[in-house]
Amino acid sequence: MTIDGKNAFEDRVEVKRLIGFLPDEPIFYSYLSGREVLELSAAMHGLDVHSTMVRIIPLIAKLRLAEDLDNYAEDYSRGMKKKLGLLLAMLHEPKLLVLDEPTNGLDVESTRLFYDLIFETAQRGTTVLFSTHLMDHVTRLCSHAVIINEGKLVANGSLEDLRVSFGEESLEDIFLKLTARPPQR
Repeated sequence: MTIDGKNAFEDRVEVKRLIGFLPDEPIFYSYLSGREVLELSAAMHGLDVHSTMVRIIPLIAKLRLAEDLDNYAEDYSRGMKKKLGLLLAMLHEPKLLVLDEPTNGLDVESTRLFYDLIFETAQRGTTVLFSTHLMDHVTRLCSHAVIINEGKLVANGSLEDLRVSFGEESLEDIFLKLTARPPQR
């Protein structure tokens, strides 16, 4: 498998520099504040900590984390942990951003902020890949979709191509058609 022309195994250190990842449930050291988590991650990426923190101030403000940045990250609400995790994933300005269920735990306002931030990130040329069970998020944010059923790829393509290919207007209807299970007896 290659990512940006690099072998994902042989060139794994270089490949990791290209990818930012947000897990469904980010976990942080119990003794570090949000700020310290960001500073530690910047240092681990080999970035200049001060200039990185200055560069992400607008992101911190946009995600409404500025007032809580000096509190212990472990004590953050689930939504705040997601926001901090997103900042960590974006800290080193990766070419590929992988997000697992990124809006779980976010309130309505934070979800909108997430939409805006991901759209802006993609517009700047970053590839954004995210897994979700919320088809309206895919319809709203994505140009392409991949549908996986029981670990197998069952469809992929542009949203328009999927609509035409499967004769359905809604991505949710396409998903349900492709993942339908026979009734249990």
